[in-house]
Amino acid sequence: MYSPDRMYGFVESGRERVFFHLEAFMVGSWTPAPPPIVGEEVRVDYAPNEGSEKAPRARLVARIHEPVFVTGVVETFNPDKGWGFAKGEDGESYYLHRSEVEGGRLPLPGQQVRFFRGAKKGRPRACYVRVGRVLG
Repeated sequence: MYSPDRMYGFVESGRERVFFHLEAFMVGSWTPAPPPIVGEEVRVDYAPNEGSEKAPRARLVARIHEPVFVTGVVETFNPDKGWGFAKGEDGESYYLHRSEVEGGRLPLPGQQVRFFRGAKKGRPRACYVRVGRVLG
């Protein structure tokens, strides 16, 4: 879980939860290289937080795999609720939430979108979404 507005998040694995700040995140040499993506697998270096109830703090969080960039088309989007779905060129349907849309321009059905493939609760999620032109 990562909050782009606050530039921090938590890496969770089973019952282990580690706090990290963006400065500890290594984006890697991939281009484009986005900030942390919801659901991506990472390697974490941290020291246990002895005698404290706070989560341990990561010294280093590094990507394991290259981020996957997807182009797709908005299938549905409800501006009142702030969510919908986009069909990726890979045939997968991705959950699309307004909090992931960059530039404040909400998508419309039929519009082209580009995003990084993420996952939340085991389901595909569009992350760092860029809205393009209307197709068709």
